[in-house]
Amino acid sequence: MDAYKQSGVDLKEAERLNNILSKEIKDKNISEFVGSVDYNGIKIYNCCDGIGTKIIPLYKRKRYADIAQEVAAANLNDMATRDVVALGFSDYIAVNKLDSDAISSIIIELKKVLEKCNCRLLGGETSEMPDIMRDGVIDIAGFAIGAGGGELQKIETGDIIIGLPSSGVHANGFSLVRKLYNDGQLSDKDFETCLVPTYIYYNTIRKLWDANLIKAGANITGGGLIENLSRIVEVKRLELFKQNIPQQPIFQRLHELVGDEIYNVFNCGVGFCIICAPENQKDIYKICENAFELGRII
Repeated sequence: MDAYKQSGVDLKEAERLNNILSKEIKDKNISEFVGSVDYNGIKIYNCCDGIGTKIIPLYKRKRYADIAQEVAAANLNDMATRDVVALGFSDYIAVNKLDSDAISSIIIELKKVLEKCNCRLLGGETSEMPDIMRDGVIDIAGFAIGAGGGELQKIETGDIIIGLPSSGVHANGFSLVRKLYNDGQLSDKDFETCLVPTYIYYNTIRKLWDANLIKAGANITGGGLIENLSRIVEVKRLELFKQNIPQQPIFQRLHELVGDEIYNVFNCGVGFCIICAPENQKDIYKICENAFELGRII
């Protein structure tokens, strides 16, 4: 993972952290897209995510609506991996110096994005920390809560893996993307393509859960396709048809620059995966535009 490490992100150290936590904290919630807790017979779900360093160019360009879209997508797409209805959302924003116009624009746009998914903005925290945050840079994270059945169905041999196309790079690997751009290896056009907002799959996937058409979902974020699929099914049980993934020129360009390392960093064209029984495949295609057969369980 040389290119990503040179940009400041050490995936091997991240893997080491995950190994330590899995040994010390015996709770499957630690590795799930969405964690859960039971309270008086009600199962409550929670997830948390940010948008990484993609926020740097977005904030610099005053693309506040895109920042709101990104942080909503990061969490609602995780929530969509289970049969869970997203109910509420909180945000945390850290700044060097408070710009009320900019921060209020982000929060107001976030409320609008969440309302499209019938999710309520519950409030949050904005923290002014000049000793921690660099001038002109902010960070944002989101926290979503939901309720529902949420239990994954048994995945069996012969089940189908359906892929949904990504809207581009989404919000992962941006330390590497920014380094390649700053080094002159990515053009302005390439970089603008990388800034396209992450697609929110939540509403579409909710239709599949409500129709009882799917068994599990995987949000393809940091770590790439294999790592995220392995969070719901063992890698040795997967047969993938990578040739079916719709080709996007930006990933071809990134592959030219850093080689096969892109498969451990980017979604490479697959934004979300669905696992379903074969008999439900055609009905899913009717609901999910541009869906394709990515693989199967062997």
